[in-house]
Amino acid sequence: MSPSAIETNGAHSNGYANGHTNGHSDGWYDDHTETKRYPENGIQVLIVGAGPGGLLSALECWRKGCSVELIDRSSEPLNTGDVFCLQPSCMSVFRYWPQMLKDIEEEQYDAGVSYWQHSGEKIYGPDWPRFNDLECLKGRKGPRVGFMQGRVKFFKMLLRQAKRSGISVQWNQRVREYFEDEVAGVGGVLMENGERKEADVVIAADGIKSRSGELIAGYTPEPKDSGQSMYRSGFSPVHTKDEPAVQQQWPVKEGDRPEWQFWLGGGMHLSAMVSNDMIVWGLTHKDEFASASSEEWDQFVDAEEVCELMEREAPGWHPAVKALIKTTPKGTLVHWQLRWRDLNKHWTSPGGRIIQVGDSAHSFLPASGNGATQALEDATSLATCLQLGGRSNAAIATKVHNRLRYERISCAQKMSFVNTQQHHFTDWSAIASNPSMIRTQFPKWVWDHDPEEYAYRKYGEGFLHVVSDGAYPLQNTNFPPGHTHKSWTVEEVRHDLLNNINIGAQLDGDWT
Repeated sequence: MSPSAIETNGAHSNGYANGHTNGHSDGWYDDHTETKRYPENGIQVLIVGAGPGGLLSALECWRKGCSVELIDRSSEPLNTGDVFCLQPSCMSVFRYWPQMLKDIEEEQYDAGVSYWQHSGEKIYGPDWPRFNDLECLKGRKGPRVGFMQGRVKFFKMLLRQAKRSGISVQWNQRVREYFEDEVAGVGGVLMENGERKEADVVIAADGIKSRSGELIAGYTPEPKDSGQSMYRSGFSPVHTKDEPAVQQQWPVKEGDRPEWQFWLGGGMHLSAMVSNDMIVWGLTHKDEFASASSEEWDQFVDAEEVCELMEREAPGWHPAVKALIKTTPKGTLVHWQLRWRDLNKHWTSPGGRIIQVGDSAHSFLPASGNGATQALEDATSLATCLQLGGRSNAAIATKVHNRLRYERISCAQKMSFVNTQQHHFTDWSAIASNPSMIRTQFPKWVWDHDPEEYAYRKYGEGFLHVVSDGAYPLQNTNFPPGHTHKSWTVEEVRHDLLNNINIGAQLDGDWT
């Protein structure tokens, strides 16, 4: 049987199964009045975790015809956070969501990016991130993608759309245990209050401490040191209005395009943005200087601690950078270890009724610029696989999604270390001859990817691979061209980082 012969329930990428098409052969949807939904497919989906990955999973499963229930352990919606980077690969799906498309274009931080030596010499910029270079925009589907998205704004946008789509979030729902019944064909969770919830598929989108690991891997993976720590803060620009050095370095007027600045020196890098409504900065450095740090985000510290570290490891920081840090309000600055969990190849329970997405399946370093991107890609890919599998093959569809995504995720995780090393161990002689080399790498194989289109195209091949227990080959093409995938561990990468071994130079294939 060929992959194209696999049953897809009449649904495909260039139209809706109820006969409504969007007028474009490539699936582009440009009607700014409503979101069209595929016919109901009978699949009941329970989603645990209402972060961005969980919310988009709910929305995309709903759009593809599933019945959705969404629960979260928090007592109320999230109202804290600063910014995160999203790449075009995860944003293409918003072409199907007219109101969210509009919200993204209005609310994102379309910041220019510049690079500086810690002492104040400009290296390069400001410029767009690589994925917004003119030659990279041709044929793109979805919104223009700014360099940063506000976490709270983006979260509230997803919540508003969930409400418009009739999806309610049940708050204060704490899961004690995941389970599946392969005979009955259901997965489920046992709640701390004793309640039992079941569905055809349960999506674990509840983060790095998800209890789903006990069922899927037989244990909850322990975090491992990445060799790095991070200081991070976000606060109102009102705190810098009387700091002339900050005002001069980050001049922001109403309507101005903000500037995201990377400051490099001493085996560390500091990133900072001052906009009309938010200041955010973060300093990533070797963990050996921060024995008191923690993986938790609530370890509040004083700004003077940061300035002392910076001067000790790289004397001569520009006064504006130190002035910005010193304006940080008490109680807003956190310090924690950047810890990692080795990537598990399997994200589903044995029977395929439980599937992990986002950080539950694969954690990323906060400064990677890829964690949220891959979580949203997961949501789009999984919903498409469930649509193609239908209720009778829902448990196989989750495994197909897993197989389509594993190698890509492994490579995306490796890229976060490549970028960190580029900023921490900069080859200044090479940069002097070509300053643009300092730009953060946003590889084409990451941003020029459509997870929905890829799932439509590769589902049949993945299905045969899963049902044949690997006898039928699956050739993924969503990672670096020419790369031969092999697994790797945190210990291997940490060794290279601490010994200044160039990780990027060891990679085969085209990672650009």
